[in-house]
Amino acid sequence: MSDEPYDGPGNPDDLPLYRENDIFHLLSQHRKRAVILALAMAPWSRVHLRQLAEVLSLLEADGERSTVSTRQVTNIRTNLKRSHLSALIDAGIVEWDVDEHEVLAPGPGFNSAVQTLYAGGYSLSHDPTER
Repeated sequence: MSDEPYDGPGNPDDLPLYRENDIFHLLSQHRKRAVILALAMAPWSRVHLRQLAEVLSLLEADGERSTVSTRQVTNIRTNLKRSHLSALIDAGIVEWDVDEHEVLAPGPGFNSAVQTLYAGGYSLSHDPTER
């Protein structure tokens, strides 16, 4: 993207390009997609942040549980909290479970996000580039 101001037709505020709450912008990062897909597959539609970080660590390392260090899990957990979850929560895609600390639950926009991912060919079981 250019740092120059938009100089085309229409009001730049009305253009849906690269808005931080736009579903396509939100889903452009692999960890945000993984949060949604993991929550979609979770029993009782709830997932603890620590478990989510462990799953992401294993997927990103492409290894077994014994090959992922506690530090890696902690780094991913911290990254999720600082960089990814707040955007998904603000957009209403996920929310914190009101009864349990650090447990994520689907938000009002969750189904729309899951449908968008599935329409794009994403799942936790295969790489969307493998068609």
